Amino acid sequence: MAGSNTSGDAGINAFAQSVELALVQAYAELASSGKVATPAAADATSALAAHHQEHASALGVLAGSRATTTPNRRLATMLSARVRSAPDERAALEVALTLENEAASTYLFALGSLEATDALQLSASILPVESQHAVVLAALLHKAPGETFPNFETQDQAFRPDEFPAPS
Repeated sequence: MAGSNTSGDAGINAFAQSVELALVQAYAELASSGKVATPAAADATSALAAHHQEHASALGVLAGSRATTTPNRRLATMLSARVRSAPDERAALEVALTLENEAASTYLFALGSLEATDALQLSASILPVESQHAVVLAALLHKAPGETFPNFETQDQAFRPDEFPAPS
């Protein structure tokens, strides 16, 4: 089971890649909106966007022939609406915080579906980074840990392929 083409792993990796590309697009929209203006917030969101691009690239390698360069369309549309509706920096960072928690939840979902060791290892290495992103954003928002961080990660907020199909 060490190969990356086990069962539906390529499809799950392509789906996760499309999610990451949608997150990259959402962060680009946040940056161009002018809503994230303080240096600390701008630096953080720029770094997070770069991480998502790196995640997308790594997932694309494991997705093989199923790899995509297209953000998940349905998800990108939803995230774009969230970004547009944020009236100021605080609201924009709240949007980003929600995105990161949803991304972490998505990787927990993926871990329950993947079979190959390399695919499992990649998702297991991305999940805590998404959670760290949430910590950074919560700190920028001056949120108390108790109101932000779950005791356990769940799949409750996961983006799922049946709701957000990957581009074909």
